Amino acid sequence: MFNLFKQLIKERHLILINLYHPCRAINSFLALLSYKLKLIKPLGKPIVIDMEPTNFCNLRCEHCQVTHWDKAKKRLTMEKFKKWIRHFSLASRIKLQGMGEPFLNKELPDIIKELEKKSFYIKVISNGTILTDAVHEAVTQTKNFCITISFDGADKKIFEKIRIGSNFDKIKENITKIINSKSRKSKVSTFMVGFEENKEQIKPTIELMAKLGVEEFHLRLFVINFGQNDLNSKTLKHQIKFNNKVYLKDELLDIAKKNNIKMHLSNQLYDEKNQCPWPWLGTYVDTEGYVIPCCCIGNAEIYNFGNLDREDFHTIWYSKKYQQFRRQIRSNDIPEFCRSCYKPHVCKKN
Repeated sequence: MFNLFKQLIKERHLILINLYHPCRAINSFLALLSYKLKLIKPLGKPIVIDMEPTNFCNLRCEHCQVTHWDKAKKRLTMEKFKKWIRHFSLASRIKLQGMGEPFLNKELPDIIKELEKKSFYIKVISNGTILTDAVHEAVTQTKNFCITISFDGADKKIFEKIRIGSNFDKIKENITKIINSKSRKSKVSTFMVGFEENKEQIKPTIELMAKLGVEEFHLRLFVINFGQNDLNSKTLKHQIKFNNKVYLKDELLDIAKKNNIKMHLSNQLYDEKNQCPWPWLGTYVDTEGYVIPCCCIGNAEIYNFGNLDREDFHTIWYSKKYQQFRRQIRSNDIPEFCRSCYKPHVCKKN
């Protein structure tokens, strides 16, 4: 039980939210307890909700599934948002990010303000290319808000080769403008995926982010295939070959510490003991209202549990389909679409 409280304390930004909302605090504890016990029917509802503002992007990154799919462009409307958010009153954090670039949705600043009124902790992950006046005001003047900008290298040529269609200097300028905004209320962080082609850029990127004044730096050292084996040729070639001490966790954390930047390092895939928490702690809603297992799938065509326009979330959360999914994760009978997030030896057993 003590470890559950430790887990809650780690999510410090959620503590303050829960202090003012006892029902959310109780739900957070019940959700964590359900994950700890791996209950097929959870005692609580999700703590974190991902809501997808758009399903399209203005960049063409090769490793991203959006670049390779042919879907009609969809946006989360304010009308749909207000309808769907009612299902998640017990959640503590709402992340407005999906498979597309969130700020291509012109209603997103207003959606952010609506969430602020409802006292959620709000996160947005963006490619940093769009900073209109409305976006700037939303990401700097919203309380309990974190803007995370993807940034994959300190070298312009390498960065723009990975983030096809981007402008390194413009994105760096946008980050600086946000950080230096007068009376800023929000937190600013950046997110980097370590690829084989940018592995020598990890240290310089940490140093650059610190120089810009970024508060937190997230680094992920593995690439997923979004539950689609046909994307393996687009993703596996980017995987870092772990044959150099530069990727040692302690060394990277030490560089961040010396540069006075808080670093979060994801370098471990799930296994038998460290199982995916999403079936108990979170869920993902796309632009059409489909409830999807997580942001590492993000595609209703791969797998979904139902649609919020047809049934309420309570029914979906406790459906036989969701229960079966939890049962599979609990027993390490990993579904095909989840396997790129797990260590290979776990999947070979199935």
